[in-house]
Amino acid sequence: MTRGTTSNRLEQFHKLNIVHLSYLKYIGLWTLDSNSSAFLRCSYHIYNKSVLTIMLVFIITLFADICMSFDDLSIVTDDGCIFAGIIVVFFKVMIFQTRHEKIIRLVRKTIDSCFELCKFPIGVEDEILDKYLLLCRVIFYGFSVLGFFLVIALLFVVPVENGELPVRAQYPFDTTVYPWHGIGFFVEACTVSIGVIAIIMMDCLLTNLCNLFLMQLEILNAHFKNCGSNDWTLSSIDKQNCPSTIDENSCYGAFSTTEASCEKDNYDPDAIRYGGFAERFGRSIRNHQRLLAIIDDFNEVFSAGMFVQMLSSTSMICLTGFQAALVIGQSSNTLKFAVYLMAALSQLFYVCWLGNEVKYQSASLTQSQWLSKWNDDISAKPGRLLILSMIFLRKAINLKAGVFYALSMETFTAILRGSYSFFALLNTMHSEDNQ
Repeated sequence: MTRGTTSNRLEQFHKLNIVHLSYLKYIGLWTLDSNSSAFLRCSYHIYNKSVLTIMLVFIITLFADICMSFDDLSIVTDDGCIFAGIIVVFFKVMIFQTRHEKIIRLVRKTIDSCFELCKFPIGVEDEILDKYLLLCRVIFYGFSVLGFFLVIALLFVVPVENGELPVRAQYPFDTTVYPWHGIGFFVEACTVSIGVIAIIMMDCLLTNLCNLFLMQLEILNAHFKNCGSNDWTLSSIDKQNCPSTIDENSCYGAFSTTEASCEKDNYDPDAIRYGGFAERFGRSIRNHQRLLAIIDDFNEVFSAGMFVQMLSSTSMICLTGFQAALVIGQSSNTLKFAVYLMAALSQLFYVCWLGNEVKYQSASLTQSQWLSKWNDDISAKPGRLLILSMIFLRKAINLKAGVFYALSMETFTAILRGSYSFFALLNTMHSEDNQ
């Protein structure tokens, strides 16, 4: 494997992250570049607050309609589907607004860690990088298409009568007459469109980071297994003195730092390239420790948002399923709730699957280290290194959703069971009301 190809593939991951953050910037939910003029920063600040205000107005009016129609189960569950979704979007937007510097730093550290890991390839890196790069692109385009149909279904497919709005809400004015109808529709169209774009970009950035974690864990497994072989080479990144591929101003904006984009490895490159088991195993341990620190930072930034998403997903799946059962025979409403349910399920399934894969790949490191041919070295140092690494591996790697959930397929099935139980309860209540 040549270093150029590795560098190019990692650059593609970097460009995907730029795309996601750029879309957030265009819809007013990110920050401008640090070198922007004072006028542009002031204008963008107004734009940002205007977008947040529109979203907040929609949330308040939707909540008001739920409160005023609390005795009508069909209306409450209809509004509740949208309310649960928009709350997740707004909460994640607040995380991105208040922690944008930490997010930028996390993205940079993750990319840099990948460069450090691929400095000494053994031949499997290209295949692994290609697999996860393809997965990131498929998810991005798939969620984008699903989001487009969701916006169309929510705003234009739903049948409205007597000048009603696509989404039920209680405004302090009559939305059935001009110009108030246009104002109400503008608020709902902006919130739904911006909310869908925002959640797609935020979740795609989050899942890209998770895929980079998976990629590093899979490469680490291969590196540990080959510590006793002679397959290690020095890649062109070292020959080029580890050039930066990250331009912080043009890519992420609003974040100035002097830290290098590719930290110098403490290990002597020649020792890794021509050395024995201990040098290679030691560097792999260091890469593993670097990844552990990055995942801890990831959990610190995103775990609260993922916890809210877990709670909201339970409500969204249940309420959407209940509404879909109520509107059977009304093709347009059935399409609306079918698309909404598909979006909620696919989003939840993918993040839980990623968490499950991270857990599995990290658990595989113990076996990979045992198969590293450590017993071929007659010195005592390999044994000490193996014991030390086993101690490190006792710490489980989990992508967390608050303090109660760890993202995994068990969590996914638990949420589905909870949603079904809630659905059965609502169905029973609705049947009793009709009798």
